Amino acid sequence: MSDDFIIIESLQSPVYVNVEPANNSETVIVIESITPQVGVSLSNDQGPQGGQGVTGPTGLTGNTGSTGATGLTGLTGNTGATGATGMTGAGNTGATGSTGLTGATGSTGLTGLTGNTGATGMTGATGSTGATGMTGAGNTGATGSTGATGATGVTGPTGAGNTGATGNTGLTGATGSIGLTGATGSTGLTGATGSTGLTGLTGNTGMTGATGATGMTGAVGAIGNTGATGATGNTGIQGATGNTGATGATGNTGATGATGATGANGANGATGATGATGATGQGVPVGGTANQVLAKINSTDYNTQWVNQSGGGSPADDDQNILANQIFG
Repeated sequence: MSDDFIIIESLQSPVYVNVEPANNSETVIVIESITPQVGVSLSNDQGPQGGQGVTGPTGLTGNTGSTGATGLTGLTGNTGATGATGMTGAGNTGATGSTGLTGATGSTGLTGLTGNTGATGMTGATGSTGATGMTGAGNTGATGSTGATGATGVTGPTGAGNTGATGNTGLTGATGSIGLTGATGSTGLTGATGSTGLTGLTGNTGMTGATGATGMTGAVGAIGNTGATGATGNTGIQGATGNTGATGATGNTGATGATGATGANGANGATGATGATGATGQGVPVGGTANQVLAKINSTDYNTQWVNQSGGGSPADDDQNILANQIFG
């Protein structure tokens, strides 16, 4: 017995396969791929092709697979290098804005401490002061343009004559008009800032010398001839800074001020709301006859009875103590 295999790889249109079975043989037809609605007809002793069968029901949806484990977090990448700083802009400075209005004058600061009195110099002859002219009240004229500066003349020799008496001060001349302000030039590029040098150590403060006594004012001598101007001497070395003096002792606490007058009484507060009416009291129990009084039977509240008054007796008696017209709680 032998087996015959017929393999059809793709089936998209009707295909007719003739099978000639031999004696003692078996034929197997394998269809690897078939398009829906395409039938296969087998000839040679085969019955007619049956119609398309009813599509079978859709199978149940399979269960959702479990979620896979989360993968490990990747290593953090290295931080990139910082980019180079951009060049500083070099645009021209804008034109200067107009000057704002002058602010109000601030309050005068506290007067500083009076410095030590210096040595009294020789008193010179005082020249007579000229009369001060009246201040003009006209509006300030437009500022005139500034004239060119003239060349400096040669300095003449210093005279050796006696100094004349100081003349009277002349009247103040009128103020000339101020020239127009020239346009502001464009600001040049800012140069690179040099490195700051190290700050030197501060020297100790020197001790302040004692103030000498003020000498008597001498008589005014005759004015001598003006001598030739001497050459300017070199600036002396600055003395070391003296140590800071100790802090002064704290002053005594001032006396306590007198107690102020007692303030006036405040206005009376508003009348509070009327409280709720209380429960009705026990009152005098009903009953009783003329000349009877209430007496306590025992220590229970309101447990009383009407009894006849009895005269005499002593506190030692076993009789009840009776108080007329009284209510015992």
